[in-house]
This record gives sequence, C-alpha cells and structure tokens, in this order.
Amino acid sequence: MPWDSFVTTESTYLPSARNDIHNKYLKETDAPFLMMLDSDVLPPPNIIDILMSHEKHIVGGWYKSKSLHKGPHPIVYDYHSESDEGIHWETRSEPGEGLEKVEGMGAGCWLMSKELAEALGESPYSMEKGTEDLVLCKKIMDLGYEMWVDWDVACAHMGVSWV
Repeated sequence: MPWDSFVTTESTYLPSARNDIHNKYLKETDAPFLMMLDSDVLPPPNIIDILMSHEKHIVGGWYKSKSLHKGPHPIVYDYHSESDEGIHWETRSEPGEGLEKVEGMGAGCWLMSKELAEALGESPYSMEKGTEDLVLCKKIMDLGYEMWVDWDVACAHMGVSWV
C-alpha cells in the first residue's frame, strides 16, 4: 500500500479502516503476523520483536484510556455478558504484571497471527454490539483463541494527560 493511501481514524469510519487493513493482509501478503498500531499509540522500541517472542495468536501491549469520566485505566477488559443491547465488559482498574491471558483489550497495539486472521475471515470488525475492537475480542473468544497482554509493554496513548 503506498504511503499516501493509508487510512486514518479521522478520514473514515474506524471499523472500515481496520477491515481494509485486515482484508489487504489476508489477500496481499504471506506475512505470518499483522500488526495493528493506532496513530495515537506510541509503543516502546522493538515492539514487534517483543510481541513475536511470545509466540501467541494475538498479543498486545497496553495503554491507558483517554476517558476523563472513568479516569486513567488500562484498555484491558474482562468479559461480563451479552444481551440484545450489546456485549458487556468490566474495565480493569490497574495494570497487571508480565504476560497475562485476557478476554478483551484495545486494538491500538496488538500482533495477530495469520492463522487467527484467516479464522476471523474478511471484514471481522464491526460496531454491531459495541466498539470494533471489543466486538472482535468476543469473536476471538467464540473461535476458541486466547488473547494475551504483555503488561511489560506499556505504550503511551497520545492525548492522555496522565501518561
């Protein structure tokens, strides 16, 4: 993809942007992993090597929420329930330690295996029952894949005053 054709969150609907990237990855590359890195997330150096070293189907670094009403908290969640209104998650209040299996996290810094991307199929991101990243996390759970966060990989989330 040429540098000037990148999709940004300000120029399109976020699930569409994520689906475009995901679909191009499925169709146009044989790379073993897809890295999702949001434009407002700043990872530590060597992020790809660090995440690849865990040999997981999906693993990410963590970052704090920009939400002012809930205060600074990790964008990492525990699944609670699903209803007609949507998928319900409990927000983690504090970061954990080391590598931890989790049920949900923001898509701003994660590495996904080709196997998982193919299992999800084309255009897996949607806002039908919540935010596009957490809807995808529920799909990953339903497929029987495990999601992991490396708490040692703390990323900056631009625009967060308490970083």
